[in-house]
Amino acid sequence: MSVTPTLYDTASLMGVMVDNDMMEPPANYWLSNFFGSTVQFDDEYVDFGRIQENRKIAPLVVPTAQGVPIYSAAEQVSRLKPAYVKPKDVVSASRVIRRVAGFGELAPNATAMTPQQRYMAIVADILRQHRRAIERRWEWMASEAVQNAAITLEDDRYPKTVIDFERDAGHTVTLGGGSQWGDSGVSILGLIEDWKKIMRRAKHGGPATRLTVGTDVWDVMRADTEIRDLLNADYRSQSNGMNLNLGVLEGLDVELVGKLSGTMSVYVYSDYYEDEAGSVVEMMSPKDVILTGNNVNGVRCFGAIQDVSAGFQPLAIFPKMWNENDPSATFIMSQSAPLMVPMSPNSTFKATVVA
Repeated sequence: MSVTPTLYDTASLMGVMVDNDMMEPPANYWLSNFFGSTVQFDDEYVDFGRIQENRKIAPLVVPTAQGVPIYSAAEQVSRLKPAYVKPKDVVSASRVIRRVAGFGELAPNATAMTPQQRYMAIVADILRQHRRAIERRWEWMASEAVQNAAITLEDDRYPKTVIDFERDAGHTVTLGGGSQWGDSGVSILGLIEDWKKIMRRAKHGGPATRLTVGTDVWDVMRADTEIRDLLNADYRSQSNGMNLNLGVLEGLDVELVGKLSGTMSVYVYSDYYEDEAGSVVEMMSPKDVILTGNNVNGVRCFGAIQDVSAGFQPLAIFPKMWNENDPSATFIMSQSAPLMVPMSPNSTFKATVVA
């Protein structure tokens, strides 16, 4: 039976890309928790501004005096050009289909399909992998933006560019020998309290409501005498609000292990990605902790797709499909121009706390 190599239009490809969710998606911890809104731009640049808030107190005047102006907030506008991603793959009959989308079959049964069904499944499989790879890049950007308040874009095909969101310098800390978590006389809870104060008083900061810790850090935390004593006291009196599960982790990319107080949740993070060489790269250092508040106000920004077929319109992902005549091949390419922007970077804090 011959195969009709159908060229699906963009709407059809986007539909398959959205519906094709049979494989486990990336954890998307940073994206889903800190980047809740999306803005698309109709050119290749991303423009964003923010109102500089202040904590001025209203001046005192006698009733007959003129009013005193206090509104002096200036809007900061930045103009950035996001990086571009465009994975491209050939629709090859020899492609290994890890999971055949739309047919409910696993790869060992793929040979039972007709050639046309296999062709359609390969198209869906390519779109799925493109979407996962692009979403993982979004998650990496969000991770960098929250942890470092900066994104360093660099590749063999992209010149090194650093996008700095200008978090206060005091929101990045590296503890030295003798002052690290687990060292004698060091209060983990005391340091967290100090960092929470820095965040709360910072411009565009706010209360810290979440503590994300690396796996090495968690090993030290759950062995800490002060924490264990408070947990024992809390078990007896239920008075200090601390509730942590110090048992064996389930092995998930992100695990909620409890609370340090009534408002601060604790998550253990161990997600990773694979680089082009196939090497495993940690999304977050196992030696770090990240404090975050509810008002990071992260925005998923997308520049316009630089493709005539897309009409240069802003889309999160634009898939396309076409034939080449010499050598004969059918290609699928997915394009995205993402930039993850934390509008309130001082609502984040990063500390390297163990060696």
